[in-house]
Amino acid sequence: MEPRKHPFVVLRHTQYRLLFAGTTLAMLAFGMMQVAQGVVAFELTGKNSAVGFVFLGQGISMLLLSPVGGTLSDRISKKKLLTSAQFVIGAMFALIATGLITILILAGASLILGCMYSIMGPTRQAWVGDLLHGEDLARGVALQQLMMNSTRIVGPLLAGLLVAIDGIGTAGTYFAMAALFAGVVMVLMRMAPAPPRLRETPSSVTADLSDGFRYIWAEREVRMLALVFVGIVLSGFSYQAIMPGYLENALDHPASHLGILYGAIAAGGIVVTLVLAARPPSRPSAAMLLFGAALAVCIGGLAIAPGFAAALGAGAAVGAASSGFQMLNNVSLMQRSDPKYFGRVMAVTMMAFGVNSIVAYPVGMIADVIGERATLAGLAAVCFTVAGAGLAALRAGLVKQEPSPVVRRGPAGGTVVAVASPASAPHHEHRNGHPAAPALAPVHAHHALLERDGDALPAVEAEREG
Repeated sequence: MEPRKHPFVVLRHTQYRLLFAGTTLAMLAFGMMQVAQGVVAFELTGKNSAVGFVFLGQGISMLLLSPVGGTLSDRISKKKLLTSAQFVIGAMFALIATGLITILILAGASLILGCMYSIMGPTRQAWVGDLLHGEDLARGVALQQLMMNSTRIVGPLLAGLLVAIDGIGTAGTYFAMAALFAGVVMVLMRMAPAPPRLRETPSSVTADLSDGFRYIWAEREVRMLALVFVGIVLSGFSYQAIMPGYLENALDHPASHLGILYGAIAAGGIVVTLVLAARPPSRPSAAMLLFGAALAVCIGGLAIAPGFAAALGAGAAVGAASSGFQMLNNVSLMQRSDPKYFGRVMAVTMMAFGVNSIVAYPVGMIADVIGERATLAGLAAVCFTVAGAGLAALRAGLVKQEPSPVVRRGPAGGTVVAVASPASAPHHEHRNGHPAAPALAPVHAHHALLERDGDALPAVEAEREG
């Protein structure tokens, strides 16, 4: 692999490196929580619906507050937002570790987690878009995806180990998660201030929120990518809510083996992420939708897996397909979005996962009635339908194979910066009515990299309008 194609090359950016380190610790704790929370909920009640109930509060808060979190990330310091949200999560885990864990405590913690993640998720994703540009943006997103898949292996396995040790158990596992978040806060405190973008005219949070939704709906490609993402996440990612019951009822394995299954899922994701980072597809939109269709097929494989070994193989395929879809969709969204809307556009992805957590409750109830295998088959059918609709929209020209260049407005009110994404399309018109022709973009605006202490800092040179 050539060094210039290696995803780890983006770690030369000091600020991104610190953000990546903090995110790694946070995702490790979330991976641990996924096992601790799901296994405890199922063991307390023996019902799939209990697992869905725990996720319900998290889903409601993420659905309602993610747009607000995305709007705040476009208005105020991302460093302050992330530090505050992750401090609260760490404190919540520490409080759980001090007492007995019940379904109500887990549900309440899930509600708080959803509120904080509504701020943390879009803010972190938008910050990556601020720190990296061009090819480094794709590599940075790929590296984040690689890290998340890696923590999905280490986190569940570590949680399973801690829960099984006498004297540590679930309470000790939550205390370890709190300690990880303490480390996250310490890392973020070392980052440089992240001031909000300068504004031409003052506006309220409500006005910015409405403006963000109007932008997403007005930009056809952004709208289509967001809708496809929501549909695939709701259908293709909801299988997680019934995995404890799937192990016990369909495969006759203990729910505590959930960490092994999630490890196989994450391993598949790691392989695909490394391949995509080294060899980006020439038609990313089509590849994204094909990954969505493959996810449906792989979930169907879980539904018919005759035993635990086969389920591990199907799970690895599910992880590969879901990671490929998510990575390509996130990169495509950021390449097609105006940077001043990054937080609000990324908030849509958080809303999708919020609705997914809400859907987990009825999905669990359905599984309790018709069985886990039949439920998985139904989810696969819906996921395949959504991917097929996306491919039809692609063929109809509703989404271009390559993103158009994005017009970025600099700090000065009259400065326009046209940043062309790789393989830009012929023309793009900004929402404010000022057209920018990509052919002239290199003349009027370009990026320069200033080296300071080994950090590549993007600088913009541009002419003023008029």
